[in-house]
Amino acid sequence: MKLKQMALVAIAGLGFFGGAVVNANAATIQALPNQTAADQAYKAVTGRNYVYPATTATTTVSAATTSQDVTENATQAQKVVAMAKDLAGDGIPYVWGGESMSGMDCSGLTDWVYQHAAGISLGHYTVTQESHVAKKSVADAKPGDLLFWGDQGASYHVAIYIGDNQFVAAPQPGQNVDIETISTFFMPSFAGTVTH
Repeated sequence: MKLKQMALVAIAGLGFFGGAVVNANAATIQALPNQTAADQAYKAVTGRNYVYPATTATTTVSAATTSQDVTENATQAQKVVAMAKDLAGDGIPYVWGGESMSGMDCSGLTDWVYQHAAGISLGHYTVTQESHVAKKSVADAKPGDLLFWGDQGASYHVAIYIGDNQFVAAPQPGQNVDIETISTFFMPSFAGTVTH
């Protein structure tokens, strides 16, 4: 990881974004000013290009919703799911209050992914993140939605639903960000689709 951090500092130190030199390391990727810079930093830290999935929008829309809105929402969900899955394989440890490649807690993970995949800041607290979603039942969750544990207004855990009854989470101290399966032993209380 030290080599990756040094590479990121070297690359970021050479790059100009918005007229200012960016001096970054793995702990400050979330502070980069735009998606291109975030993608470059992601590559520097992980050694991989982030590949956004192809998008197709075949959803029927209401008169109040344009096909562009549907395409943007589909793209957002696909990017969120792809990035969350990718992070689950990076060995990122649970760190309370963390929101970087060197460690994340549950709400740090969800905020980091939405910041980098969709350019949306959710805040670093589960209850704050609740205010950024249209709430729904867990049975109605779609890939890219957030899953919450606890009562509305008092949630204590959050994760990203990726489909097929699975989610990506920063579970607890001693564990890494990983893919888990919804079970009756630790059932989410409600879900929510992130709104702009």
